[in-house]
Amino acid sequence: MAKFQVPSDVNVNDFFEKYVPDQFKDITAGANLSSLAGKEVNLQFNVNDQKFCLNIKDGTNLNVVKGGVEKPLLTLSLTEQAFLDAVTGKVSGMIDRFTDPVEIADPMRLKNLMDTKGTLNLNLKQDANTIPVTMIFNGETKPSVDISLDLQDWIAMQNKQTTGQNLFMNGKLKFNGDMVLLMKLQTLI
Repeated sequence: MAKFQVPSDVNVNDFFEKYVPDQFKDITAGANLSSLAGKEVNLQFNVNDQKFCLNIKDGTNLNVVKGGVEKPLLTLSLTEQAFLDAVTGKVSGMIDRFTDPVEIADPMRLKNLMDTKGTLNLNLKQDANTIPVTMIFNGETKPSVDISLDLQDWIAMQNKQTTGQNLFMNGKLKFNGDMVLLMKLQTLI
């Protein structure tokens, strides 16, 4: 999985306005981005009160839109601390699949992203803390599903070391909300 390389003291603005544009070509070099040909994909990150959208055209052209856009393909909302911990590698794997443009180019993943509408509210438990992460697909807030699990189990799921179904069967993942959306999300999370 491709990751942006940033210093541990990076701030949100510099990540999106400096590091992402500077490293985008290197991260996507050699990747099969043909599924993005002729398409425009908007991946939005709401970090506290800041919004940044990665507008990717044809898989090769990147424009960072400060302030965000309406109805992006995916909106990922989280606290500044959780975001910075994720992009600096302090909490590796928490959102890597959603910041990697090559992951989005996977034809099946892209189709599933484009077909999914609704909201996933994640509550990731780490020690005595909870890290809230919200994902809105295609700008649609309904239907919605809430999922609670330990951060390490979420990361294991992101790294394909386990599945949500396995975690649920073992009592490690709890959910509430729309079952149809939950089933659809199995291919995305």
